[in-house]
Amino acid sequence: MKRTIAIKGAEWANKHFRLAAGSSQEEGFWETLPLQVVPLNMMCNRAIAELTMQKSARVGWSKLVIAANTCLHAQFKTNSVIYVPTESDAKNISVTEIDAAWQEMPIMQRIFPALFAKDHRNTVSYKQGIGWSLHILGTSTPRNMRALTKGALFGDEIDGWDWEVGKEGNPIDLARMRLEGAAFPMARWGTTPTNAGESHVERLMAKMELTFRFYLPCPHCGTEQVLQWGSKEDKHGFKWDNTQPTVDKKAKSVYYSCVNCDDPIYYKHLYKMEVAGRWKAEDGTWTRDGHEFFDSDDNPAQTPTSVGLHIWSGYNTKLSAGWRGIVRDFLNKKDDPSQLKTFVNLTLGELWEGENGDKLDWEHLKARREIWWAGERKKNPVPDRAVALTGGIDTQDDRIEMYVWAWGSGEECWLVDHIVLLGDLSGQVLKDAVGKALYRTYTKRNGEVMDIKLWCWDAMGHKTDDVYEMSRKHGVMWVIPIQGENQYGKPIQNFPRKKNNKKVYLTRLGTDGIKQRLYSRLCLTPKGDEPVPGCIHFPLDDDIAGDEFFKQLCSANKKLEHDKSGRQVWRWVKQYHPYDEALDGWNYAYAALNILIHKFGLELNEQQTTPEQQSSGLSIAELAARLKGGK
Repeated sequence: MKRTIAIKGAEWANKHFRLAAGSSQEEGFWETLPLQVVPLNMMCNRAIAELTMQKSARVGWSKLVIAANTCLHAQFKTNSVIYVPTESDAKNISVTEIDAAWQEMPIMQRIFPALFAKDHRNTVSYKQGIGWSLHILGTSTPRNMRALTKGALFGDEIDGWDWEVGKEGNPIDLARMRLEGAAFPMARWGTTPTNAGESHVERLMAKMELTFRFYLPCPHCGTEQVLQWGSKEDKHGFKWDNTQPTVDKKAKSVYYSCVNCDDPIYYKHLYKMEVAGRWKAEDGTWTRDGHEFFDSDDNPAQTPTSVGLHIWSGYNTKLSAGWRGIVRDFLNKKDDPSQLKTFVNLTLGELWEGENGDKLDWEHLKARREIWWAGERKKNPVPDRAVALTGGIDTQDDRIEMYVWAWGSGEECWLVDHIVLLGDLSGQVLKDAVGKALYRTYTKRNGEVMDIKLWCWDAMGHKTDDVYEMSRKHGVMWVIPIQGENQYGKPIQNFPRKKNNKKVYLTRLGTDGIKQRLYSRLCLTPKGDEPVPGCIHFPLDDDIAGDEFFKQLCSANKKLEHDKSGRQVWRWVKQYHPYDEALDGWNYAYAALNILIHKFGLELNEQQTTPEQQSSGLSIAELAARLKGGK
């Protein structure tokens, strides 16, 4: 039998990998871009034990993860796991990225007999081929970090991971343990970065043996250089004519100024520059293919066991608007700190060096309120893309505040209702009013009527027994009493296996992690009718989302403090506004969503799943009946 000689990852992908319709801007045969050749080859190079890639959006990282995984399965029969932040993310990448691509690849029919099967060998979270297996899991669920032994692990969007999984430790360390005993252990981490001082990728990059950047020769003088955004004071970097009257005209004038000769470099030069480029580390070590390495004197060098890579969207040779799109994006965001942070993280691939942690301007959020209903506004309309509704209830001495949020694919969400009921919860009048409000229904434009699938209700303070009473009365698996824990690293929710001695499912929430997720997502900007995973939408309605609502939503600020043991920890503290009911309302509704997904099988992405995957979970109607009747 003829032995097949392994080839480099990029070469293998160009020959076998496919892009599925709907999962990218292009479909069909994969072409490894010049900026992707070394990263993909390194990801498939078994001599490199650990690789960390700090990157921007629009460099193809997710596709590289799938291509590298598939290459390792086909050439080395490697058992692997892909870890992503949440179970929802895992289902999405499994269905829309992996399944869709593999079904277009002839080689997968040879090495994965269950490709089109509907059994245990091919599920959303697990694939079993000939001599290899793949798990696709979310890190937010503690059990996913246990009892796996793999040859390769891929950590996707690691800066979106929590700092602690349950009480078991840091998810990076827990994931690494899955490689113990492997002959060629391979850890591959990648993410768009977040805040300096609280970033997984920042810590990993600091531990890598060498960190490589992509050096390109100037088309005029030949000087090798890294593409840098630059500043007004720098002679090199991206420049444009600021005297032009409009943003578009300024953006169209963009060029790159060479670090040596100052001559202008245009986007049309980029492809040839990258073909001639090489990846170089801080000590002068360089490579053109991710397999052969040379020292600063061009002598052959050993392959480093751990490498860091940094790449950003300015290197992408297939940007639809070229560099002018990047400049236009910057000019539109530079005056809004929250949007500028998005640009720094997602476009430049750099850490945000904010001085005071996350701090949002409520007026900017209010200014982006939207209309998602047609014609005259009906009472509490639900947007078309919504799949489920959840609610959060905040308890005050003199009132109850209820917030209803709609959720769609990718955890995109919309504020649907804000209910304020005055009175004392220990009295029957307010209890009756709250009981009635729990059962409110809401309508989509097409006439579909939706009810709230799960409520989370603040049970702390001196109204605890009253909240417990309401939970027992209306359904202990539908109205969930919750207790927030302000300790960084706690899981989003920890729904108990059993009722407590009051016969309710008191659920503890990791409120710091929820707030982190909220404030990072508030930086995402709506794009009209286009889906934006994670984006948070507000209605143009002062009764639901007025000034006070936005002030409360932005009432927390993250600061670096020291705990009792002297360790530096991030804590969320109230800033200029004394009330935070709107913030708590989102937190509780988001916790309710997580309980639905992780405990009761809600599928937000059901529009994208196959029939067999949908049948593995509960339908919306079945879920509602189960929760309201649950005891």
